[in-house]
This record gives sequence, structure tokens and C-alpha cells, in this order.
Amino acid sequence: MLIEQKIEQFVKREGRRPRILVSSMGQKRHDQNTRQLATLFAETGFDVDISPLHQTPRGTARMAIENDVHIICFLSTENNHKKLVTELAKVLMAEKAENIRIVIGGAIPRSDYDFLYGAGVDQLLNSVQIDTEAVKQLLDLFE
Repeated sequence: MLIEQKIEQFVKREGRRPRILVSSMGQKRHDQNTRQLATLFAETGFDVDISPLHQTPRGTARMAIENDVHIICFLSTENNHKKLVTELAKVLMAEKAENIRIVIGGAIPRSDYDFLYGAGVDQLLNSVQIDTEAVKQLLDLFE
């Protein structure tokens, strides 16, 4: 099924387009990859919010809740993804917003996958290239 069809199904089911917060959570460097990811999601039919650089898990969760997003997506460029995901999931749970999906991509070792899924990650994106197939898989989270 094409992405456009999956988006249409989502709109029929939810009454609006899928909304995603692309976050620069924990990044200390520039946010070029975050912007590219946001552009990909916007071009495929998502409503997209982008967080400020150096966002904390608490700030990311707060922004996601205030903007009523379905998904938080961030790329891990540092080796702090376990801590960030754990803190983000705790804040979402405390705010009773655990229905917001967490998606992470970047240079994540396979040895961390089980931990991340256990900590609350709903999908891990391929670190090499995030493409339309990854977007389809992300939309599958809602079926």
C-alpha cells in the first residue's frame, strides 16, 4: 500500500493527519539531520513540529503533549539514547500520555535494541537511511 493511501486511512480513522514531533533531544551539535527528517515526514503527508535544539526529555514530552502529536521521533547522534528514551517514557507516563509513540533512529548498536524496546520505544529506524519504507512502517504502528 502506498504512503498516500496509509495517510488517507489514518485521516479517516483519526479525523486528522498524523502529527509528528521531530526532536533534537540531547543533541549538542547542529540539527541538519533533524531538519531533513522533518522534511521527509512533511513531504509524505504528516503534520510536523520541530523541537528546539538541545531539548530535554521533559521539554520534548511537554511540547508533544501541547501540540497533540501522535509520534515523537528523534535521531540519536550521541551515546545517550538509553537515558533519553528512559526519561522521555517516564515523563509521558507521568503525564498520562503514553499513547504518544516513540521512534528513534541514528547510530544505535543492535545490542541496545532490546533495552530500547523495553524502555518504551515503538520503532527503531534504520541508521543508514530513513526512507519511505520506514515511513510506511511508522504508519503501521497505528493499524
